[in-house]
Amino acid sequence: MPIRSTRKKQVRRVRRVAKQPGRARLRPLKPIAPRRASLIRPEEINAVDVKIRTLDNGLRLVSEHVIGAGSVGIALYVDVGSRQEKRDESGIAHFIEHLVFKGTKGRSMREIMRSVESRGGMLNAFTTKEHTCFYAWTRTMYLAEGMDVLYELAFQPTFDAREIERERSVIIEEIHGIEDEADESLFDAFEETLFAKHPLAKPVIGKEKTVAGLSRSTLKSFHHKYYRPSRVSVVATGGHRHEDFFKLATELFSKEREPKEGLRIPSEKINYNTGKDATILCKGISQAHIVLGVPAPRISSPDLPAVQAIVTALGVGMSSRLSLRLREELALAYDTMAFYTPYSDAGCIGVYAAMTEEESGRGREELQKIIKNMIRKPISQIELDRVKDQIIGGMVLSMESVATRLMRTGQSEMYLKRYVPIEEEIAKIAGLTLSQIRTKTEEYFGDEKRLTVVSTRSN
Repeated sequence: MPIRSTRKKQVRRVRRVAKQPGRARLRPLKPIAPRRASLIRPEEINAVDVKIRTLDNGLRLVSEHVIGAGSVGIALYVDVGSRQEKRDESGIAHFIEHLVFKGTKGRSMREIMRSVESRGGMLNAFTTKEHTCFYAWTRTMYLAEGMDVLYELAFQPTFDAREIERERSVIIEEIHGIEDEADESLFDAFEETLFAKHPLAKPVIGKEKTVAGLSRSTLKSFHHKYYRPSRVSVVATGGHRHEDFFKLATELFSKEREPKEGLRIPSEKINYNTGKDATILCKGISQAHIVLGVPAPRISSPDLPAVQAIVTALGVGMSSRLSLRLREELALAYDTMAFYTPYSDAGCIGVYAAMTEEESGRGREELQKIIKNMIRKPISQIELDRVKDQIIGGMVLSMESVATRLMRTGQSEMYLKRYVPIEEEIAKIAGLTLSQIRTKTEEYFGDEKRLTVVSTRSN
């Protein structure tokens, strides 16, 4: 997903150099080469113990016990997103994610909202192009309450007709809100362009026309089709005990039966629509927003560590090439970033910047130059070592959060069907070579004709 950088006050170290008596000039110190990327120290990350089980109905359970954690995060993942929708169903997976919070067989809307929040925790959900996730974060002593409400949300929604109409209006307003956000609309338009007629091209939230036309029976049918045990994984991360989690999960989820009718999901080959140039009109904007991108590997690709390094060097943080050039040297843009968006069988990598419409032509040229310079002025060993430390440091710091651990473990479960220790990821980053990085940079950005460009213009 795109990672936005935040700016902090920077202080440049300088030294005074005497040139002539009574005169002096300031000269920046030479940059200090970073130390070589190092692996983590044992005390930097809490020890974990992971156990995985599969119930008789096919539902998978992943328990990650984090020693020293005082809270627990629970996530229920359903293997369905916008890519499973038919064109006239666009937005239905997201609609269902909203609707289940409006009432279940055991809880009213208010009872659902209070179930975790009243204990100081958090209950939420999100839909992506490939998955739907419901999650709770609470004190370890309330593990049972958190799991019970997640079970009801996934398997016992009522789909009340009046609530459907109310929520339909809310989602349509959400669509209007995204249309008013130029950067949100831009990334949707970029993937619609790059993935062309493939299901990945559809926006998760859907279109106003399709959301307006979804009936109660269609919603219930889609839910019954995809919310089945074999397509669900429940993940717990935190200070809970394995035996408590497995006992509660077995009691709750073993009640669900896999539908007798099989589920066939046709796979569609992705034909990337590269080399295109598109402009979208956005009302009331004061900036031009530009994305340039190309196809990239799937999330399970062995090239993933190299992609992370390339994206980081290109546009993650204030020291990245994008920020230094567009922001610090040219004062052309405030908001810049590089991004990598992976899916199970596809992906895209690119750059983004926002600037005044008057400077958009120059901004686009500079973005293209920066990409070209990834080939002409390839990443040096010093830059690569710095990038490795940046990525590894970010991974280590993110492990301080139970919620971040939960999402990381859940993503590994849904895409790889296994637990990936952070030490494994860090070792891959630390083992990257200059040759690997330069080969992959050439592979992604070597052919300028493959660049897909999408920009905004005010109307």
